[in-house]
Amino acid sequence: MALSSVEQDDSSAGSWSVESDADIWRSFAAPTSDAQFCQAWLALLCRQLPDVSAGVVLLQSTEANTFLPVAVWPDVVRDLAFLSKVAERALMEGRGVVHHPSDPAHRDGKEDRRQRREKRGGEKERRRIHVAYPAEVANRMVGAVVLEAAVRPEGEIHALLRQLHWGVAWLHDLFHRRELASIEGKGERIGSVMEVLATALRRGRLQQILFDVSNHIARHLGCSRTSIGLVTDGTVRVAALSNAAWFEKNAGIMKLYVAAMEDVCDKLTPIAYQRPEGAESVAGVVQDSAHARLVRESGAQSILSMPLLLGAECVGILTLERDTGAGFNDAEQIWLDTLTSLLPAVIDQKRTAERGYIARIRDDTRKLMERLFGPRYLIWKFSASLLLISLMVLTMADIDYRVSAKTVVEGELQRAAVAPFESFVAASYVRAGDTVKQGQVLCLLDDRDLKLEQHKWNSEREQHSRKLREAMANHELAAVQILGAQVQQAEAQLALVTDRLTRVKITAPFDGVIISGDLSQLIGSPVEPGKKLFEIAPLHAYRVILQVDEREMRHVKLGQTGRLMISGVVGDPIPLSVSKITPVATAQDGRNFFRVEAKLEQAPMHLRPGMEGIGKVNAGERRLWWVLTHSFTDWLRLSLWTWLP
Repeated sequence: MALSSVEQDDSSAGSWSVESDADIWRSFAAPTSDAQFCQAWLALLCRQLPDVSAGVVLLQSTEANTFLPVAVWPDVVRDLAFLSKVAERALMEGRGVVHHPSDPAHRDGKEDRRQRREKRGGEKERRRIHVAYPAEVANRMVGAVVLEAAVRPEGEIHALLRQLHWGVAWLHDLFHRRELASIEGKGERIGSVMEVLATALRRGRLQQILFDVSNHIARHLGCSRTSIGLVTDGTVRVAALSNAAWFEKNAGIMKLYVAAMEDVCDKLTPIAYQRPEGAESVAGVVQDSAHARLVRESGAQSILSMPLLLGAECVGILTLERDTGAGFNDAEQIWLDTLTSLLPAVIDQKRTAERGYIARIRDDTRKLMERLFGPRYLIWKFSASLLLISLMVLTMADIDYRVSAKTVVEGELQRAAVAPFESFVAASYVRAGDTVKQGQVLCLLDDRDLKLEQHKWNSEREQHSRKLREAMANHELAAVQILGAQVQQAEAQLALVTDRLTRVKITAPFDGVIISGDLSQLIGSPVEPGKKLFEIAPLHAYRVILQVDEREMRHVKLGQTGRLMISGVVGDPIPLSVSKITPVATAQDGRNFFRVEAKLEQAPMHLRPGMEGIGKVNAGERRLWWVLTHSFTDWLRLSLWTWLP
């Protein structure tokens, strides 16, 4: 905290001392600056307080934690470093502080130069105190008031602190007015910037939008000309010029604009230039710059070019010209900084939306290449490497291709047990799934009618035989012939009935398993001749039926091997080999299948006819990529063949 630097020259010393109260109050009521307000306020405060010999107002500077004196009373050339200690205490503690420099406990080993001069002059030294009171706004120390006064009783010191407390409110008001003005300025600046952005966000072509934006900026800042250039792949072109709906892009002045904008694009920093006074040109490097040549050619008085940066990328250049007056002030610079921080995103979005298909593909490809081969983006690089390795494996690796098909297990030989004649079911001893031996009775048919018919024909045979003997005894040749024929007929019928009685028991023709048939619920029901009662298949002699899709038939050949997995008994696959291919397709579930027969090399004990599963036939080695995509490729070829003329 530098208090010793607050010294005024001899010409201004004592200016406030000779001014009247009216002049001070006039400066206090209508100050032209913060320093003038603080100077007037400090003068009024020190004149109202008794026995005050010096006073200083400290305000926070733009640098962090730095306080500088802005007002001193009285205005004399004097070193005020002796007040720094009490000021620091007040700012650190955040309260009013009273310091007694004459107290040995508070001495710092240095005497005031004025006191030393008074000692040398033989004058009697007066005892003084140092009083400091901080100014705090929104829990932030913004300044302090430091006074040097005569020693007084403790009650008067408290009264002095109370007067300082009330007086510091004017400093609070100063900072509040300063913040209010700053907020109002920011609001006006944001509002005007939003108007420009609203113009930029309107629906329309980018060329027209940039023309409207340049006109708006020129009107707001009082520029004679405003131009906007766009940067594409490091190349700058003038896209819009205020008050000029059309301009010749190849004109000499346009080339100067481009050169000036390229200079800004290379440096990525704003460039300002003002015409030298009293001469059209001044020799030197600056006069040979692109902006200097543009000023000489266009007749402008000052020029300012600012890059439109989107991150680290320059998307455009904004160039402003003025034919009269000085350059751009700080407020205008802040307004332009705010605008140039928001406008590039809008321009880039509009330009991206107006790209053609080829430009979009080119930009997307460039971004992809940057991510794959440029710095950073490790996830993209890792994913691309993984994809490349996968493609190499898919296109170069060979695997065994197997044709999958739904499979049904059938017996190698199937025999049907049918009803030999019309009868009724008397008993049933087996059902589907039972294992039977050769000659085992499967079911029994009702034989009561057959036995009655057997007695009938037996009786008729006996009757005709007796009559035949009588006719032979009487030598009746005609009757002998007739009765002989009737005897033969009765014997034939009797033999037929006897044969049927021997087939009443339906037996198994061989050892096997019942694969269909269940008469346990049909006892007493009639059966017709030739009706299939049971179906028997031999054990350990099977054939496998594969339903191969017609699209995969070209890969299946006789003698190929494969494996079978039964759905109901999931375990080790069963080896098989293709034995027969039926060249007739069968439609099932909306798809065409070919019947392919295969033999099992070794049938497991748990295998039974009728079981279903999935069979896979080895069709040779193929590329992994072909195995995964050949179905889609075949469909695509067929579709193209269908659609193409």
